[in-house]
Amino acid sequence: MTAHHFLFNLFKNYVGTLREYFRCVFLRKSLRVNGFTLVELLVSVSIIGIITSVVVFNQQDFTDQVSLSNTTSEISHQIREAQTYGVSVREFNTGTAEFNLGYGVSFNLNNTPGDSNSSYIYFADRPDTNNNGRFDTPGICLPGSGSECLSRVYLSRGNTFTNLCAFLADNSCLSVARMDITFIRPYPNARVVFFNNAGAIMSFPTAQGGKVDITTSAGKVQKVVIYTTGQIAVEQ
Repeated sequence: MTAHHFLFNLFKNYVGTLREYFRCVFLRKSLRVNGFTLVELLVSVSIIGIITSVVVFNQQDFTDQVSLSNTTSEISHQIREAQTYGVSVREFNTGTAEFNLGYGVSFNLNNTPGDSNSSYIYFADRPDTNNNGRFDTPGICLPGSGSECLSRVYLSRGNTFTNLCAFLADNSCLSVARMDITFIRPYPNARVVFFNNAGAIMSFPTAQGGKVDITTSAGKVQKVVIYTTGQIAVEQ
């Protein structure tokens, strides 16, 4: 059951409980002249307070889950956009005559100055900077200056990246410090480059792709999975 359905059912039960309780109270009231007793008033206030507290608590949980789902969806969309641009004919900037370039994203947990676990880089893998499948200036993003960086994208509502890993053919997933994903025509396949804490490239001959863990402030986690085949998926 989703958080939305849970809240709906809880509210429906809450309304039903109050309706039955007040029906009994008003029935008793109709049989006598006097109004509500102090005990009846206290019970009514207590019921309302308890159920309201439960609803508010679960509303926060629901909001947290929606925020996480939106964030993973936005990241997936950004990667898909890079794939679309990479396999199409798109000029880097008007007048540059640069068409044979890739597009991609760079996730960096390597404590590089300028980078953080709450943002990532959307970039163009330009031919004049080796067209090497990676972002060449980690931590530096100056859009419009002729650099590879197109934008720095920030996560919302306190969500952060908590792990990057290369997942292998045996279903294991080995943590890395940085992961760059690019696409270049004519193939929709993803080029995934992994780095260690020292910034050196790591080789995983049996890598099937990479995974990115996104975590909320409450500890909820979802993963964006990028396969070398070009498929992009979200895991709970």
